[in-house]
This record gives sequence, C-alpha cells and structure tokens, in this order.
Amino acid sequence: MSESFINDTSLEEMKELLERTPLQVIMKAFEEVDDEDIAVFLLLLDVASTKTKSDSSEEIRRTLADENGSKDHSVNTLSDHAQYIFAQFPYQRQVRIAELLAVTEMVDTEKAEQIWEELIGKMKGTLENTMFFGNSAKNIAKFLSQVDIQRQNQLMDALEKKHPQLTDSIADSLFTFEDLAKVPDDAIITLLQVLETNTLALALYNASKAIQDRFHENMSAEKAESIEIETEQLTFEQKQLCTTAQQSVVSLVRNFAAKGLIQIR
Repeated sequence: MSESFINDTSLEEMKELLERTPLQVIMKAFEEVDDEDIAVFLLLLDVASTKTKSDSSEEIRRTLADENGSKDHSVNTLSDHAQYIFAQFPYQRQVRIAELLAVTEMVDTEKAEQIWEELIGKMKGTLENTMFFGNSAKNIAKFLSQVDIQRQNQLMDALEKKHPQLTDSIADSLFTFEDLAKVPDDAIITLLQVLETNTLALALYNASKAIQDRFHENMSAEKAESIEIETEQLTFEQKQLCTTAQQSVVSLVRNFAAKGLIQIR
C-alpha cells in the first residue's frame, strides 16, 4: 500500500465527496461502521486539514504525535466536517467514540489507509443507492404553507405528539424572521405596539438592513430613538440572545396571525 494515501488528490476527492453528500446519507453510511474505525477516520480528517501541498503522510503522522500542534478549525474544511459528523451521532455512540478519540494517538499506516478507503466506499455506495428527498422539516413546511395558519397550527399540534423535535424546525421553515420583510405595514405596526423595546432592540441588532428598514419606516421618531438608545446599551451577554429575541418575535407573529389579529400574506 502507498505511504502517501493522504495527498492533494485524495484530499480534494474527499472534500468534494463530503460536500456533495447529504449529511443524512453520510450518517446512514456509518451506521454499521465500527466505532474504532469512526474515531480513526475523524482523526484522519482532522489531521488532513493541517496538510500543506508538500506534506507527506509521514509529516501527517508526526502532526498526530505533536502534542503542541495547533489547528485553526474555523478554516479547516475537513476538520469542520469531522466535527459536524461527530455531533450527529446519538449520545451513547458519541460517548464511545469520544472515549476512543481520547486514547487514539497513533495508528498503523496500512490500517489507516484501509479505513480511509473503506469509509469512502461506504459513502459512495450509500449515495448511489439512496434517493434523498432533502430536509424533512422543510418538505413538510412546503405542503403546510398552502393551508391557512389555523390549520397549520392544528397539524403542527398533531405532529408534535409523535415528533416533538421536528415541529420547531417546521415552524422555522414556515415563517422566518426574514419573512417579516414581506408582511403588510399593518402587521409591523401592530408588532411595534406590543413588543417590549428591549426585545425589539435585540431582535433588530443583527438583522438584515431590509428588516431594520421595514420596522424603522413604520415607527415614530420617538420609538426609533428609544430603540437606538436601547441598542447602544446592549451588553455583550445580551447580544448573544439576538436569535432568541427574533424567535420570540416570530412566535408572536404566528400566534397573532392564527387569531386573525394580523395578516402575514
């Protein structure tokens, strides 16, 4: 077997395979794979992310053994893939894989190449033999979008009994904070009347310019000033809650729309 199975060509092929293969398909391919092999594969992806064009597999192995080596995970695509794949495993399997990651500091080159090739084959085989319909929540949202919001809520309540984790994703796909750019002025005015200033300031803090403009063009000068003051006073910790504030606004919109208090279409 080749000593340099991790090279520019193989890395580019792996990157392309991971990018074009839906995550659900990748996880299906790994269902029957031994946890020890998964741990080695994730480590190979992570280490491969540090590889430069002139690196050899020997240098990669040295990187594995270098306790002081550091990796910039924010820019290492294969490392990011490895971390994201790990995050998708069920909790108990994450524990087993984490235990193996903790004790795996080196691996025989021949075994590493065998695992690399085997898992590539499993991903390719699963991809070729799987018809992928896409994200289930988004698919359901497409169908629900054609019925009125009262019926949407009824169907969501029914789904929640068997699929509680799915309903939040469906709701997010049905109506997002960015969709507020398309609602009538009357709806925006109603929201401005009922939303607390701090909630609105948080929600608008990192919103798109289109959304910010949509609210500002419907609020009074006094309201705009109070929002500006509130925004300037936001602490670092509060700014981390922007997404939560936006979700609360979306929930309020859906609730009002279901009661007929506003129109969102």
